[in-house]
Amino acid sequence: MEVIEAKSTDLEFFFEYLDVQLLNNAMDDSPLFQPIAKEHCQVSEQLRVKFRDGFESRLGKSHWRKLWLIKGSCGDIIAHIDLRHYSGEYSFHRVLLGMGVNSSVRKQGLGVKLIESVIQFCQEINGIDWLDLNVLSNNIPAKNLYFKCGFKMIGEMSDYYRIDGESVSEITMTLKIK
Repeated sequence: MEVIEAKSTDLEFFFEYLDVQLLNNAMDDSPLFQPIAKEHCQVSEQLRVKFRDGFESRLGKSHWRKLWLIKGSCGDIIAHIDLRHYSGEYSFHRVLLGMGVNSSVRKQGLGVKLIESVIQFCQEINGIDWLDLNVLSNNIPAKNLYFKCGFKMIGEMSDYYRIDGESVSEITMTLKIK
């Protein structure tokens, strides 16, 4: 399966995929992977706008976004990774990563493949020196993936969220690209 860069025409399919992903947030024995209460586990209009606007912004400009997908044999999206600019004026050298893999295809190396693609992209782009991410501290599989790919933990914010009555901590990780 190949990692492909998404086009703006892929966004509606991506939002449908993301809606399904969010329905699985903390379901059964899965860890919470998004800081969202179960009743709000859907793609918000605000997130849709951020992606649409981000696609319109050029790389290096404020609020830009890039998205890569892995599609299954039927053309359905089964995994994604996205990069976005921090909003700060002086942080263009850092980007923030978000990703997800459909539960039916986890533990097949797709996460590593996605991260390797993004690292290669960042190495080829002048001015991106750091790749950052945030992960909920209870999401052990995701943390292990990031450590395997070379990310270092730089901090943990205890009790960062209160979701469905429970305290959830968040970890910040980073990878020096250049």
